[in-house]
Amino acid sequence: MKKRSLLLGLMATLVLSFASSAMAETKRVLILQSYHAEYPWVTEVNQGIRDALEEERFTEGDNLTLTTFYMDTKRHTNDAWKQAKADEALALIKSLSPDVIIASDDNAQSLVVRHLKDTPWPVVFTGVNADPTIYGFVDSLEAPGHNVTGCLERERFQGSIRLLKRVLPDASRIAVISDNGPTSLPVLKRIKTQAKENAINITGIKAAITFDEWKQFVREMQTRADALVVITYHVVKDEKGEEVPPGEVLRWTLENNRLPEVGLWKWAVEDGLLLSEAISGFQQGYHAGTLGAFILDGQDPGEFAVTTPRRGERCINLSRAEALGIAIPQDLRAFATLFNTQRVLK
Repeated sequence: MKKRSLLLGLMATLVLSFASSAMAETKRVLILQSYHAEYPWVTEVNQGIRDALEEERFTEGDNLTLTTFYMDTKRHTNDAWKQAKADEALALIKSLSPDVIIASDDNAQSLVVRHLKDTPWPVVFTGVNADPTIYGFVDSLEAPGHNVTGCLERERFQGSIRLLKRVLPDASRIAVISDNGPTSLPVLKRIKTQAKENAINITGIKAAITFDEWKQFVREMQTRADALVVITYHVVKDEKGEEVPPGEVLRWTLENNRLPEVGLWKWAVEDGLLLSEAISGFQQGYHAGTLGAFILDGQDPGEFAVTTPRRGERCINLSRAEALGIAIPQDLRAFATLFNTQRVLK
C-alpha cells in the first residue's frame, strides 16, 4: 500500500512537472493588423501566418497562444481613430508581453511599431509598401540591427503588364489610377520608375483624392490608353469630404470603363478587375510567420535581412473578360487562379 502511494505520488509529480513545462513552453504571438478582419488581404495574411507557424511546429491551443488585434484603419482613416487604436494596441502589447509581434501593413508600422524599437518585444513586419527605414526601427534592409525585421510588399507591375500582353499583344498605352492613400502613393512612385526603366508607355497617372477626380480621369483615358492599371480604390472622398465606399468606386469603374483593367492584388481581380500577376497576401503572411517561428526558437530578429517574397499569383476574372469581349487563351486559364463573378462589395 505504501509503495502504491509512493508510486501514485511520483506519477502526480511527473504529470504536474510535465504540465508546468508545457505551460512554460507555450509562446505568445500577437498579430497586429492595420485593417479589419473581413478585408480579403487580411484573411490571406492571417492564414499564411498560421500555416507557417504550424509548419514550424507552433500550434494554437498546444504550444502557441495567438491573439489578433485589428486597427480597422482602412474603413476609419481619421487621425483620432488611428491614434486611439494605436494606444489600444500599445496597451495590449504591454499587458500581453508577446514573444513575437507580427505587424501587417504600413499603418501598423507608423502608428505602433515605430514605438517598439529596442523594446523586449521582437517584431516581424509584413505588407509594407514604404521603405521601412523611414519608420526608424531598422538600420538597413540588409542588416536591420534591432528587434525588428520583416518582409516588403512589392507590386508585380512588370509581370502584370506582361500578363496583359499575353491576352492583348497590341496593348501599349497604359493609364494608372489610384486613391491617395498611404498604400498607394509608394506604389505609384515605383510604377513611374519601373515604367521609365522598362520603356512602358504611361499615358496618364492619377492619385485621385475625390470621386469626381477619379471619374474624370477614367473617362479621359478611354481614348488615350489601351489598358487601365487600378491600384487601390479605398480612400476616395465625395464632395463633402466623406469617404466613398470602395464598392461604389469599383462599381462605377466597371460600369463606365471599357479598357481592360490590370490590378495588383488577388482581391482586386476577385472584386472584378480583369487580371493581375498578383501580390499574394498568403505569401506575405507565410514569410512573416516563418520568421516569427525562427525568432520563437531563439534567433535574433535583427540578424534577418528584410526581403520580398518571390512568388506571385496569376489571376484572371473570366466574367470581366466576357463583359469586355476579351478571349482568354486556354494555356493561361490552365495556370491561373480564375474568378467567374464579381464580388459584392459594400
